[in-house]
Amino acid sequence: MLYELEIENFALIVSLRLCLEPGLTVLTGETGAGKSIIVDAVSLLVGARASTEYIRAGAEKALVQGLFQVRDVPGLPELLAELDIPAEADGSLLLSREISRSGRHSCRVNGRGLTLSMYQRVGQMLVDIHGQHAYQSILRPAYQMDLLDNSSGLTALRNQVGERYRSWKLLEKELARLCGDAGERERRRELLTYQFKEITAAGLRRGEDEELYRQREIINNAARLARGAATIYEDLFTAEGRAAYDRISQAAVELAAMATIDSSLQPWQNLLATAAAQVEEVARSIFRYGESLEYDPRQGQQIEERLELIKNLKRKYGADIEAILKYQEETAAALEELEQNAARAAALEQKIAAAAAAYREAALELRRQRLEAAQNLSEAITSVVHELAMPLARVTISCNETGQPGPEGMDAINFLFQPNPGEGSRPLAQIASGGEMARVMLACKSILAAVDAVPTLVFDEIDAGISGAAARAVAQTLAAIAGQHQVLCITHSAQLAAMAGQHYRVTKTVSKGRTSTGVEKLPAEERVEELARLLSGENTPVAREHAAALLIEAGGKRAPAP
Repeated sequence: MLYELEIENFALIVSLRLCLEPGLTVLTGETGAGKSIIVDAVSLLVGARASTEYIRAGAEKALVQGLFQVRDVPGLPELLAELDIPAEADGSLLLSREISRSGRHSCRVNGRGLTLSMYQRVGQMLVDIHGQHAYQSILRPAYQMDLLDNSSGLTALRNQVGERYRSWKLLEKELARLCGDAGERERRRELLTYQFKEITAAGLRRGEDEELYRQREIINNAARLARGAATIYEDLFTAEGRAAYDRISQAAVELAAMATIDSSLQPWQNLLATAAAQVEEVARSIFRYGESLEYDPRQGQQIEERLELIKNLKRKYGADIEAILKYQEETAAALEELEQNAARAAALEQKIAAAAAAYREAALELRRQRLEAAQNLSEAITSVVHELAMPLARVTISCNETGQPGPEGMDAINFLFQPNPGEGSRPLAQIASGGEMARVMLACKSILAAVDAVPTLVFDEIDAGISGAAARAVAQTLAAIAGQHQVLCITHSAQLAAMAGQHYRVTKTVSKGRTSTGVEKLPAEERVEELARLLSGENTPVAREHAAALLIEAGGKRAPAP
């Protein structure tokens, strides 16, 4: 609950510090005194958008701070831990909003600076503001679903649905991470298989392309090589009178004769004899080479086709045969991994099917119970609406199957309102009358007070446009809600003000040419005077007597503060 509210330089408020208590607290005052400024300040405190228009004229910045006791707010400790906000041992929580004319606004929780969206998550768990022009959480479909489920004891089943949904989706993510969807997996397998078979069918050998280039060069120049071989053979061995072999042999004979005279020439004679034998060997080898040369068009065509095949494979799989063969190895490994993944995927798909079936089973059971709960809750809220001066109105709760699975099930929950028979039902957000909206919301709060986790509720002129028995019913309803929540209410109703445990009066004064708004807590005697003013506009004896009677009557009906 909100224990202390501090406001500085906000609109007409110079400085204000309110110490609030549990139960029902009302603020009254003349029209224009600035009561709604308090609501605006609380709205800002819990996350409303900041505007420099709120800053008091002549000031550079405005400050709104609220000290809360949050020990028993469900889910808040987890949120604070997520946002890394230090917790106080006594369960207190300090929210602070500062707005500056420079545009440098700040949001802090226990001194830690937060973004506005993070700050709003905290604020929405602490205060709910209701009025003709204020943000109302009950208009949010997600909040309506929470209220239906919480009030009907469906939280455990809904949590089970959420757990099954998350388990199902985790399995799907694991399958996607493993090998993508089945279609993509099959397309990849087919591509890899084709590539592997294409490379394998080519039967490539390392260095084969270089050998083919050499063979192509030989075939393309076979005639030139044959002529060269014949010329060499002739020059070395057959040219009469000038063949290299004959001339070397002749020189060797002469050198042998000389060696018989000078034995030191014998080594040279041996070398020359060896050279003659080598020339003969070269000549005969060249002759055989030339004889073997033959231009075969079919062989040339085969080489060209083979080189073209290798060229295409290089274009697809690598810059050379070494790279192509490496890619073949990688493809084989990828295919093996795909086969292994396929086996794991098949097992995962079975688990996914089982998880989806388990989810749908729980979601359908949740839907069945929601349909029954929606009927009961609709009737209960409608009954309270009738007590709040709308005897012909009706509230219904639609529970439509969306067909789209989610952690909250497959339902769309929507609170519908029918102000009069025959006018048709519309979503609460489309209600034109602020007074109708406020009373529908009050009826919902009355029914759901026991399970609504937001500890502090603020009502801005929820009694607008009603009087008499309807005003009394609104007052009694708010007092009942105040037995389970801290309730702050801006009101012009004496019946409602009389039911409050604490009564504050808002006044506007002018001093030295400046207007300011102030708030004071009223003791018992002054409460009688304020109620008398609300009843008749004047502090007459009759009005005072009526006011005193209201206070006495309300004292016996007032619910104890939470």
